Amino acid sequence: MRSNCVAEGFQVGEPGGFKVGIYAESMCRLVEFARKYHEDRSIPVLIEGETGTGKEVLARLVHSGRLGKSLPFVDINCAALSPGLFESELFGYEPGSFTGGLATGKKGKLDLAGGGTLFLDEIGDLPLELQAKLLRLVQEREYYRVGGLTKIKADIRLICATNIPLQTKVTAGAFRQDLFFRLKVGYLEVPPLRERKADIIPLANMFMRNFSRQKSKGFSRINPAAAEILLAYRWPGNVRELKNVIEWAVLMHDDREIKPAHLSVNTEKSGPARLPADKEHAPGLRLPPGRFPLEKFIDEIIYKALQLNQGNKAATARYLGISRSRLYERLKRR
Repeated sequence: MRSNCVAEGFQVGEPGGFKVGIYAESMCRLVEFARKYHEDRSIPVLIEGETGTGKEVLARLVHSGRLGKSLPFVDINCAALSPGLFESELFGYEPGSFTGGLATGKKGKLDLAGGGTLFLDEIGDLPLELQAKLLRLVQEREYYRVGGLTKIKADIRLICATNIPLQTKVTAGAFRQDLFFRLKVGYLEVPPLRERKADIIPLANMFMRNFSRQKSKGFSRINPAAAEILLAYRWPGNVRELKNVIEWAVLMHDDREIKPAHLSVNTEKSGPARLPADKEHAPGLRLPPGRFPLEKFIDEIIYKALQLNQGNKAATARYLGISRSRLYERLKRR
């Protein structure tokens, strides 16, 4: 008999809510913590996990709780904005605050998130000069617009996410320790998919049913041989990659069951997550003789990744495991 947690499940639906789905039992503890955090809007929540593990899914669950109330959920990608633009986007600005600004001024994301949730993604990329202002916001729950003289109450729930453990940033001096401790009052660490194999087939089945219904296909099960392939693959892109693989299979084929031939993953190329100490020289890697033009190969990898993601730069950055700002910087060099 399945537990109530497994039977109930969740998946992201339209913005602001959840639909019923299925997920494996290993995620139940995280879900229960997320629901507890939902009960107190004053508690900042920090979510850590690799790219594609479902951090925003949990953020939306913290935001919505069990009832999925329709309240504002406003997100900012901290890596995608320059420090000056980030400050005006977050706090808004008064008329005449800077050249090029709107003559009427502009409300910030804090205003838009009023009564709901502000979600700061890739918080580890927030510049040090802005971290002090965010700390003041967290502590006092008040802020000034850029160029403003009047304090404004911040009626928000704050959720932050990062794909790099913030403690490593603190140790490196790139993130304020006091802000780290303030953000980590509520904490969720999402393990990579390769460490929770019990989730793979339930998630794959959920994606298969959803995409089959959306695309009017006949898939109703995953056959054992295909399931073995899914379980053997290491999923470097985590849940997002699994979802993409199943969507591609349903898009390109139509059958009663997903078979090995329908899957676009290669378990032979996925390799181990980390090499043993005596094999750190990576014997399977073949380098050409003579000079090795590393920069050229990096550009080629980025070009191929862009092709794979149909030119979507945000998806390409997630696929490569880098921030969008790093990807943009790299593209400018080409």
